[in-house]
Amino acid sequence: MPWNILENLWNRTLNPNKIANTNENLTWDKEIEILYRLGISMEDALQYLYFEKPDFEAFKIWVNKNKKDIPLGTEELTENVLSSDDLEFWNTNGYVIVKNAIPKEDCKDTQRAIWDFLEMDLDKKESWYKNHQEQKGLMVNFSDHETLNRNRFSPRIKKAYEQLYNTTEIYKTIDKVSFNPPENHEFTFLGGALHWDVSLSQPISFGLQGLLYLTDCGAQDGAFHCVPGFHKKIDSWLNSLKSDINPREEIIKITQPVPIVANAGDFIIWQNTLPHCASANQGTTPRMVQYLTYFPNDYTSSEKWI
Repeated sequence: MPWNILENLWNRTLNPNKIANTNENLTWDKEIEILYRLGISMEDALQYLYFEKPDFEAFKIWVNKNKKDIPLGTEELTENVLSSDDLEFWNTNGYVIVKNAIPKEDCKDTQRAIWDFLEMDLDKKESWYKNHQEQKGLMVNFSDHETLNRNRFSPRIKKAYEQLYNTTEIYKTIDKVSFNPPENHEFTFLGGALHWDVSLSQPISFGLQGLLYLTDCGAQDGAFHCVPGFHKKIDSWLNSLKSDINPREEIIKITQPVPIVANAGDFIIWQNTLPHCASANQGTTPRMVQYLTYFPNDYTSSEKWI
């Protein structure tokens, strides 16, 4: 167990003056990587540290209690998941859909877990709009459940990431889920505008992002949106902007994202340089997704946020 790295996270949170004078970004990336490898979400760890303010021995006990073992019988695929056509589509558009990444029954199990966590009922529409304390907009801080963990070990999802990174040396994140109920006369969409989740400081750190549709999602059902192909021109576009132009504001003005339609059990992977967003749900039932990303072992984020 790399306790020295986790001790650094503990100090960063509770005793920041004790942090060594090192590359802070690189250190933070490594701390989060260790949590993910242990099957612990960053949000859960930071929430425990901030609210409980434990000494380091208590934090070690909490980590050992909350870490997840790799399930027995976890499958490793040797055959590729993405075809040559898939890869050509990926190179052109910057995203790809992994069909049937998990079984339909696992989607239903995950839906039930989310309903139970939110204390809501599919058959009682009025319950869909009662805000849970762990909801922030569309995002739900819910990551620790048997079915969520099972989805994370999908061999098809892992193999697709390995193909796109061109390496097997990758690790998965422990991320949240999203709950997007239909709009009505009292409820309006809570999601954000077109955006990036990565610093636009060049060179932009290469990384991938992904989400699992837990419900069938048509164009009007709160579908994930992105701007296909933008990964090919983002550098030249950023270089062409005047210094007083904010690219995060400008992208909303100059482009229009498209919905990515897929079924429950399908997994969408996109390059982090694609602007993307969720969308208002004009359907009849809530849209549910689980976020799941893999990073290469040597991944580092940009030191400067732009």
